[in-house]
Amino acid sequence: MMYLKKEQNVNRFDKNNEPALRCSLPAEITLETNDSFAGQVQSEEDSMDSFDYDIINPCTGPVYFEGVKPGDVLEVEIRSIRCKSPGWAMCVPNEGVIGHLVKEPKTKIYHFDDETIDLGDGIRVPAEPMIGVIGVAPAGEPLRAIMPGDHGGNMDNNMIKAGATVYLPVQVEGGLLAMGDLHVRMGDGESFYTGIEVGGVVEVGVRVRRDLKMDIPFVKYNGRFASAATEETVDGAASKAMEKLVQFIVDNGRLGFYEAGFLCGACAHMEVCQVVDPHKTMRMAIGLDVLKQAGVEI
Repeated sequence: MMYLKKEQNVNRFDKNNEPALRCSLPAEITLETNDSFAGQVQSEEDSMDSFDYDIINPCTGPVYFEGVKPGDVLEVEIRSIRCKSPGWAMCVPNEGVIGHLVKEPKTKIYHFDDETIDLGDGIRVPAEPMIGVIGVAPAGEPLRAIMPGDHGGNMDNNMIKAGATVYLPVQVEGGLLAMGDLHVRMGDGESFYTGIEVGGVVEVGVRVRRDLKMDIPFVKYNGRFASAATEETVDGAASKAMEKLVQFIVDNGRLGFYEAGFLCGACAHMEVCQVVDPHKTMRMAIGLDVLKQAGVEI
């Protein structure tokens, strides 16, 4: 299995990034990642006032896959996520859903093991590691790793856990896959500005799919399949998430537009990914068993 160190990272998804690794597909890769603030948080006394914002959300990679071209889809199987304790969370005035109620920045350190997280105040919850940032290079202008979009990026999609498969439409030759921003646990929405931010190690298996038609990321996890759509507003992202799921069913199954729309109206669920970044990301999820009946094989 190929290995990338956390120092082999980029802060932008950019078609001109020099690859940290070149390989053919299928591939098995282990990627060590730093936390979202590149190790700048060391104690509860640290605050965003003193941070270097140019290095946030470092993403390990990118990986150039030989023979991969625009129009292909990278199928990235998340085989394991191992997080490094401790982690941290932060709130900041005017950031997040209730940022208007936050009067001063605060940082909290969390300790955890492979099974549980100590939240303090006598509260322990299961660890549920996930990947906040995963994506490929956009065909257009570079995008900071803090930004989500059609390339993937900072989607903060809580479905992207061990056992999930992420589908990323390739926009440039080689794809240029990179990932980072792990959380040992994060609620949908990341609504108080962060999840529990950590560094760690991710093991993935990657192959190319040329039989699927999609132009935004999708995720398969725990018997469900979901579009992941980003727009400037939650309403815009929600509309796009449904549009892209309906179109995926039409393009890859046996139903027409109206039939696929009725199917989603009856069986799909609109859910939040994140609402704190410059743009917002929503997902629309449907059961794999339902998709199979509609002629869609993932």
